[in-house]
Amino acid sequence: MQNLDPAPTQQSPEIFTLKPQAKTQQQTEKVATDQASIKVKGFKLWPQKKRQQILLIIGMFFLVILATLGTVVAFTYRTALQLKSEGQVLQAQVLAGYDEFKGQNLPGAETNLIQAQEQLLAVQNTYQQLSLFNNLPWIKNYYQDGLRGLQAAEHGLEAGLIALKAIAPYSDILGFEGEESFTGGTVEDRVSLILQTLEVVIAELDKIEAELLLAQSSLNEIDSQRYPEELKGVKVRAQILQVQELADQAFAVLSEFRPVIEQFPKIAGTHEPKKYLVLFQNNNELRPTGGFLTAYSIIDIEQGKVSPKRSDDIYELDKKFTQRIPIPESLGKYLTTERYWNLRDMNISPDFKESMDTFFAYYSEIKGEPDDLDGIIAIDTQVLTRLLEILGPVEVPGYGTFSAEIDKRCDCPQVVFALSEIITRPTPYLRENRKGILGPMMQAILQKTYEAPKLYWADLFAMSWEMIKSRHLQMYFIDEQAQLASENADAAGRLTPTEDGDFLAIVDANLGGAKSNLFTEYDVQQFIEGPVNGYIHKTIEITYRNNRKADNCNLEAGLLCLNATAPTWHRLYLPAGTKLNESQGFADEPNLYEELGFQVIDGFFKLDPMGAAKIRVSYEVPYNLEDYKLFIWKQGGVKSFDTIIDVNGYQTQLLVDHDLEFEEKF
Repeated sequence: MQNLDPAPTQQSPEIFTLKPQAKTQQQTEKVATDQASIKVKGFKLWPQKKRQQILLIIGMFFLVILATLGTVVAFTYRTALQLKSEGQVLQAQVLAGYDEFKGQNLPGAETNLIQAQEQLLAVQNTYQQLSLFNNLPWIKNYYQDGLRGLQAAEHGLEAGLIALKAIAPYSDILGFEGEESFTGGTVEDRVSLILQTLEVVIAELDKIEAELLLAQSSLNEIDSQRYPEELKGVKVRAQILQVQELADQAFAVLSEFRPVIEQFPKIAGTHEPKKYLVLFQNNNELRPTGGFLTAYSIIDIEQGKVSPKRSDDIYELDKKFTQRIPIPESLGKYLTTERYWNLRDMNISPDFKESMDTFFAYYSEIKGEPDDLDGIIAIDTQVLTRLLEILGPVEVPGYGTFSAEIDKRCDCPQVVFALSEIITRPTPYLRENRKGILGPMMQAILQKTYEAPKLYWADLFAMSWEMIKSRHLQMYFIDEQAQLASENADAAGRLTPTEDGDFLAIVDANLGGAKSNLFTEYDVQQFIEGPVNGYIHKTIEITYRNNRKADNCNLEAGLLCLNATAPTWHRLYLPAGTKLNESQGFADEPNLYEELGFQVIDGFFKLDPMGAAKIRVSYEVPYNLEDYKLFIWKQGGVKSFDTIIDVNGYQTQLLVDHDLEFEEKF
């Protein structure tokens, strides 16, 4: 057998290893670029043309944004200029209305406020053009503040117009130009009509109060802390705070004054007759509430008409007062001529209500005196003098003529000298009812007041308010609501501490009997340093002067004794916690005690005719306010006086003719 060719030998397949081929430089750069692009963009690589289109779109978008912003900025700027112009017109109209009101032109004031309302509407429409900002974060807060301010202005103007329309019927009484609603009938008829129509005004007060409350609420929603303290020289935050404070004060004043209007018809006997005790305080013989209680009268008031019933000497009243009450130690220490406490000396507290609470409690126990009194009204010689200055001389049957002209015998009003002649001049015979003149004089003055022509009404109204503010006229009522109304009108002579800051009340009492305060004047200097460690250091100097020679006060001479040495009980009412450092000018070391929430410095000195006396007191007051704030309380009956207030070397001079508030930076 032939052998065949052998089969090929089977071998293991060969194993190949694939090696990566080297990349070109161009490929390497492209990969690196693509990877970088992917990292930056975060998405798949787009072709070059596509990227250019995207960049173009983005650029156009930003151009549109910039153009829009530019348009908005330009529009906002133009609108802001328009708002500024319209706002200036609005401000001018409001100020013009206020000037017309001060000028006693009610129609002119009303016209300007109506125009201001129309202008405010234009401002509101312009401001609405910026409403797009109400949709933007952060900026919308400022836009909404603007809306709140405009809403407050709207309510404030409406309150002003309601008030003007409410007092328009009384324009002739108040001395304003406008309606003449009370020209017919007698003065008594007009007074009665006024009292009746006041009840209509009360309804308008509801509307005024509602508008002021809305204005106050709108302003209080504005956060002043969002605004810079100052911008381009304008104290922005301070102005916002000032407007908010004014709104709060306007609402508070209305809330406090409203009870006065509501109670006045009742006090004046509109619904039922009222009976009052009138006390005549001779402020030329100064006492804590305003003067020595020299005489009294009983009056009835019905529908505003005053009818004096009787008057008498305070000494006659004391004869009926049979109780033997030991004189208080604080008074008896200086008034050494008395062992018992008489009605005529019971006004020892400068707080009129405190004194009258005591006086009325004892008066009510006297037999033969009215037991249905509704209150007490106290007046002094300044009230009589001011009435005669306005009305002119008054004839009192059986007593003669009285006027406000200066009498050279005393360099004082003739009515003061004449009353002193009748009441206090010694006579060799017993003169009964010496002070009975006050009843006929009151009747004569009231009659002349009722007959006064219209041109006197405004002066009489202003005089009444002036006498209340300066505490020459003070009131005390049995009815709690009437008393609250008198306190809200600052007619009750209350002496109450302030919530914060410094306080000063100077209270003097002439215990000598002569009318030396007619010729006495004083001025006050106050020096304040600090604050340091929660206290201010204060020194006050009070300089008293009597520039008239003494009268012959010898009873045997039978001459009128007006001016003699004045033994003076002197008290300073200061903030609670005050520490006395030093005192000069007192006869002895002063007493220190707390009363009515005050720290009291109590001392004694004498002032001679043609002489001077100085009281100097240094003390420390607890203090925690950033600025210096002082409240000065004016004693009833005293003349106006000058005071210099020196706060860390910066001086201010003020005339104190009523209660004053003073503020200064340290």
